[in-house]
Amino acid sequence: MNIQRESGAASPLFSVVTAIYNVAPYLPDYLKSLESQTFPHDRLQIVLVNDGSTDDSLEIIEEWKRQVDANVLILTKENGGQASARNLGLEHVTGDWITFCDPDDYIAEDYFSVLSENIEADTQGLASMLATHLITHDEVTGRIADTHALRRRFRDGDRIVDLLRSPDFFHMSAGTAVLRREHIERHGLRFEESLRFSFEDAHFISSYLLRLERPTIGYVASARYFYRKRAAGDSAVQTGSLKREKYTDVLLYGHIDLVEQAKSRYSQVPLWLQLLLLYDVFWYFRGDRRPGAPSRLLDDATLDEFHRLIARVIEGISEEAIYTFDVMGTDRELRDALLLGYKYPDARASQVVVERVDTDQKLTLLRYQYSGAVPDEEIRVKGLRVAPRWAKSQSVSFFGRTLFSRRYLWIPATGTFSVTLDGTPTPLELGRERRPVYVLRPYKVSKALAGIDITARSRKQPAGSGSRKARLQRLIVRSLREGKARATRIRRKAERRRNPEIRAAARVRNLAARGYIAHRYKNAWVLMDRVDRANDNAEHLYRYIRQQHPDMNIWFVLLRKSPDWERLHKEGFRLLEYGSDAWKAALLHADHHISSHLDKFVTNPLDPKHYGKMPWKFTFLQHGVTKDDQSKWFNTKAIDLLITASNAEHLSIVGDGTSYVFTEREVQLTGFPRHDALLSVMAKGQDRSRILLTPTWRSWLAGEVMTNGQRMKIEGFAESEYAWNWRTLCQSEDLREFAKARGLKISMLPHPSLAEYLDEMELPSHVELLTWDDMPFSQLLATSAVVVTDYSSTAFDAAYAELPLVYFQFDRGRVLAGEHIYEKGYFDYDKHGFGPVASDVSTAVSSIEEALAGDHSKSEYATRRAQTFPFRDGANSERVFKAIRSIRKEVPFNRAVQILDAE
Repeated sequence: MNIQRESGAASPLFSVVTAIYNVAPYLPDYLKSLESQTFPHDRLQIVLVNDGSTDDSLEIIEEWKRQVDANVLILTKENGGQASARNLGLEHVTGDWITFCDPDDYIAEDYFSVLSENIEADTQGLASMLATHLITHDEVTGRIADTHALRRRFRDGDRIVDLLRSPDFFHMSAGTAVLRREHIERHGLRFEESLRFSFEDAHFISSYLLRLERPTIGYVASARYFYRKRAAGDSAVQTGSLKREKYTDVLLYGHIDLVEQAKSRYSQVPLWLQLLLLYDVFWYFRGDRRPGAPSRLLDDATLDEFHRLIARVIEGISEEAIYTFDVMGTDRELRDALLLGYKYPDARASQVVVERVDTDQKLTLLRYQYSGAVPDEEIRVKGLRVAPRWAKSQSVSFFGRTLFSRRYLWIPATGTFSVTLDGTPTPLELGRERRPVYVLRPYKVSKALAGIDITARSRKQPAGSGSRKARLQRLIVRSLREGKARATRIRRKAERRRNPEIRAAARVRNLAARGYIAHRYKNAWVLMDRVDRANDNAEHLYRYIRQQHPDMNIWFVLLRKSPDWERLHKEGFRLLEYGSDAWKAALLHADHHISSHLDKFVTNPLDPKHYGKMPWKFTFLQHGVTKDDQSKWFNTKAIDLLITASNAEHLSIVGDGTSYVFTEREVQLTGFPRHDALLSVMAKGQDRSRILLTPTWRSWLAGEVMTNGQRMKIEGFAESEYAWNWRTLCQSEDLREFAKARGLKISMLPHPSLAEYLDEMELPSHVELLTWDDMPFSQLLATSAVVVTDYSSTAFDAAYAELPLVYFQFDRGRVLAGEHIYEKGYFDYDKHGFGPVASDVSTAVSSIEEALAGDHSKSEYATRRAQTFPFRDGANSERVFKAIRSIRKEVPFNRAVQILDAE
């Protein structure tokens, strides 16, 4: 270890310990912020610990030290992690207060001056430590904003908080913490070096506070610390979720160690520490919800260890803390995951929620949740013991394990009903679960009981009652309330005049109320595919309804600038331009809204705040067969009817124990309307003259989102594994010679995101480049001899057309492990796929040759195709039409339930 000391330094008030490892690009900003401090430099000790950097970090700090008048100490050691570097620094600090700024961040120039002023103002020494205000600097957008999840604790300015009285004011960042050296030395505190990737800050600070008789924190809102969110995404905070140790060591040496420390000192975990642990645990579970979450890459052994350790953490956390936690937005599902999954693994339902009523079908949806086995249900409707026709248990899973389940039951809405679970009559709750309330703040009480203590009492008291002072106070309060209400009405009216959305909504509502408009769109069926493109299930269903049921009031939605607008207009489609007043007015009178897509601008096109509750039933036709787990997306949508096309897909959605909320009532297996058209096109027997390549995209190739909403092009795309493999396949001489001998051309239909990089792909001239606007996909299939794709659901269309298929999956390890946006579902490419899976170019070429060599109609893949699709009769559109009409019809009592007895 090499130590460079600064001689003759004055006694410092603050010591700054900074662990440095390969941060050369960020050091100039950080060092400049230290050099620019308005606080006297001779009272500031700067300890820079070079933790074995391999870049220019050491040279930068040594040069900076020679140029500044600061009290600088440089320590050099072999790489051992941030905790070990900070611990080395702690052996050399001399300041009364110590902080641990990170070298990729920076601080305001008055940072230490503000801290010094707060220390001087605290004449009684009440603050055990200080916490400064973290501001986020996003390198991608350049935006500097107060966006941290815990920012609300600074909203009341500088103040001292007692954690025993305000437990939700815990602190976790060593970079923004300023601690007393005497406390650290007295208790021999050091950073836990086993925590190399996260939580070392929270562990150190909590260990510090646990040793204090009265843990107090001085929150200094005026001391600004700028946290840099790196564009490269390579900071320890940003990459920690990719490390296995985060799911094992962090819990064992971080969370569990703190629980044990607390119990040894207090016999129980103080509430502030429970909330701190919950804050970190909830971030784990929130992260696991995201498609492509790093936790998908964990092996089974690591996941088992994670669940075992989380269970130990939750042992030290009370039910009260889990329900009370409101430090950040936390939904009921996350709380129940901890309670039902770990604390009470065999919990029975405490209430049954009456979730909604379908007034058209006269049905009521009940829901309750439980852990362990399904409860024994006794449901009575009109005094009869019944079993619902439609029931479903949805599994709620995190980190590869079901933690609890939700039960959905559809029963008739035409009679009195009750529910008994495991022999116990269970309370019914209208609308939603209500979590227990253990703590109430004054403003919540006042808000809930507004008017009872003031206006109600004042009305009951006779004139002249009470003292003159009391009457005057009541008069003032009443005047203030009336004035506030009047001001609110005036403000809202002004807002309505200024808000263009409100004005537009009023205009549309007035238009929709006109007689001829109401008549024009009465009971309308409004259909759409994409906003800018048709030729999917909605277009083909529209065509069927127009031809077979010409009396139906149907409309098709599209942007006027779409290349399909003129084509459909010439065919006689009744078109509505997306975004127009006419389209909005049609929706306000529609019976059905039907689409092949599920984006928000499709499912929630009109803001209910301005337009009220929408009258339609929404049918999701789907764009392709669902092979991956889409439950996290589908479950958030108000889908009245979901159309499926394959047996396994249907079962994966409605089956018990799946992650979807839908039952057999909402999901119908009918086949896709566009597959009727595909059969018709294939029956024409066109010349199959092409080898069709249809690559999809990868989430890790998506550039950062710019301020205009567009994505930046990434650098080095041409050298990526993705580009190399598809380029090499296109350049294959073996494939070219094979295609030439067969009289075939090689055609590529790239994903729209890939189209932006085609100039970097260096594709040979003999490869035909296609776009999705060139011709309908069914036409492309009809002219193809074989289809090559990777993970696209278009493989199902090729299989429906009975075409040979090859999967080119050179990166399946990354994609199928969850690193892409796909959540693995029921579909296994090796067991259920419609063609061979190739992991390299040579295997892909040979698989293409083999696919075209024999009679593929008698292969194992032909058997899989037949087992996948139940309907090939050209009547998919008819079944879909009948299914849509049925969701507006009342379901008779005896069809909604099975009567078990008449007791």
